[in-house]
Amino acid sequence: PPGAPGPRVLVVDDNEMLRSLLARVLGAEGFQVSTADSVEQALRLDAAAHDVVLVDLRLGGRPGTDLVDELRRADPGAAQRCIVLTGALGLDPVPAGLPVVTKPFTANDLVAAVRRILAAQPPPAAGRAGAQDRGPGTGAW
Repeated sequence: PPGAPGPRVLVVDDNEMLRSLLARVLGAEGFQVSTADSVEQALRLDAAAHDVVLVDLRLGGRPGTDLVDELRRADPGAAQRCIVLTGALGLDPVPAGLPVVTKPFTANDLVAAVRRILAAQPPPAAGRAGAQDRGPGTGAW
């Protein structure tokens, strides 16, 4: 329904510029976006309550895998809502079975990954239609 809040997405990245950019891109697609710069901040924002969690593997303090592990401990299915962001694929350990978005990526890559996670989840009780693709993204991050 028009005006209904979109799915909740949490972006966890210690790069302020990238975090802000991802929030704008996802917000423009109708998602409710929260951001965190660390595992601790993500946990304070109740990461488990979000529909999708985008987590960078290399954070300033604890690695992003720690967040995935914490979510998995609290709810074994929570990891199914995580997407890993990395610019060092092959160098950083990626938790088994999680989708990976490799930097640099386009807005379309990111939005498509988020929509794939949402499509794999049981539909909400209200059942809302998916937003249409808004065309090609520009540039890569």
